[in-house]
Amino acid sequence: MKIGKHSATTELTTSNKLALGSGFFCLFFLDKASESLAIPFYQMTLGVDPFLFSVALTIPIIFSAFLGPFVGQMSDNCTSKFGRRRPFILIAAWVSAFLFGVMWMVPEHWSTDAQLLYFFFISLLFYTASTFFIVPLTSLSYEITHDAHQRIKVMETNSYFIKLASLSIQWLYPLAALSIFSSIFVGIKVVGWFIAIFVIGVIGTLPARFIKDEAVETKKKATKKLSLLQNVRTIISVPLMRLVFVIIFIQVGLAAYAAKMDYYVIVYHMFDGDITEGAIWKAVLSMGYAIIAVIYIPIVSLLSRRFGKLTALKLIFTMTAIGGMGKWFIYTPGVTWLLLLDPILCSAVWTSMTIILPALVAEASDQDSKINEISRGGGFAALHHWIAALSIMFAILVSGISLNIIGFDANLGGGQSLNSLQSMKIILTLGTIIPSVIAVFILSRYQKHYLATE
Repeated sequence: MKIGKHSATTELTTSNKLALGSGFFCLFFLDKASESLAIPFYQMTLGVDPFLFSVALTIPIIFSAFLGPFVGQMSDNCTSKFGRRRPFILIAAWVSAFLFGVMWMVPEHWSTDAQLLYFFFISLLFYTASTFFIVPLTSLSYEITHDAHQRIKVMETNSYFIKLASLSIQWLYPLAALSIFSSIFVGIKVVGWFIAIFVIGVIGTLPARFIKDEAVETKKKATKKLSLLQNVRTIISVPLMRLVFVIIFIQVGLAAYAAKMDYYVIVYHMFDGDITEGAIWKAVLSMGYAIIAVIYIPIVSLLSRRFGKLTALKLIFTMTAIGGMGKWFIYTPGVTWLLLLDPILCSAVWTSMTIILPALVAEASDQDSKINEISRGGGFAALHHWIAALSIMFAILVSGISLNIIGFDANLGGGQSLNSLQSMKIILTLGTIIPSVIAVFILSRYQKHYLATE
């Protein structure tokens, strides 16, 4: 791909889109599998302090977020004959796979503090390696086509793979807890290595194997090279990119912070502290989100193409605010199947995060490329990853602090105080409504001042 040109890096075929989608299937596990297994294992089963656990989860995410722009610049400037993105994807997939498997090899006889420390250090290495996969893969998804309608189609395909991954991820802990394993430690190891080898290692390398990625020409535009800090400043100066940052923080930070309470409400409010039963219903809820989100994919895509990306986002956030009101009544003991109403009302917004938001980032990258005659999709992908990672960190850290403040104690099991349980439901409900209303307001303001972006 030549710098400053808007031709696709490769001919867009069904096999290209499927190979790219497989990479995003792997990417979802890189983002979510560690937390999905660690919350029921380390916090609920081993009973580690919620705040210390949240710190152990967030520091690796923070580190990977700040590493992202460096990885993006490395990928943008890579002159390998195999292309700018493929070498990173291939190597990082297998390094990440090895570290994910090692993450669950924690000795059973160690103290809880030692086990948490082990998890922290391996997580730090794992998230570092996964950044070298996530940023180049995301960059490749921007560059595979520069046609606006084809790009939405690419994001649609990626979304199908992401939702397929989300169908299975919440079943990891219930699978590890099956009686066929002699202990939860054995089950965690078996499930962890299966994900490592087959999902992260094998599936994660498919984009590198089947998508051509041309090397960048550096000589002609060598004078246009900027420092890492200059690149970051230039990317942030794009108004559309700043809007993306705000929307991601609102949904992935604020709303996701509230959403993290659903696990605790299900386990301790709806099932009186029964972790296994609660984990099963959390998996059912997650499957509901994944299945309904798949149904929403063509709807979100159609709304985006017909009304514009920003108007589609406003409609979706409005619907999510209505869904937030329903959460107070949905999460009630004795009416478990009402949980399936939650994804019907609230999963469209997560679908928009994998279709509309990446398309907006790619559009912002194209705008920058036209103005500055430099192709730095890696930088845009890195900052997309950066704000998403910081938002996730915020959600995890604040949720841990909140659990301590409201008086949650894992050792009490189903004996949590009434105030603690009510506070969880309030956070879950208002934490969905308020961010959605804020998002609609900000999108309206942006449309008013930047009508050309629509």
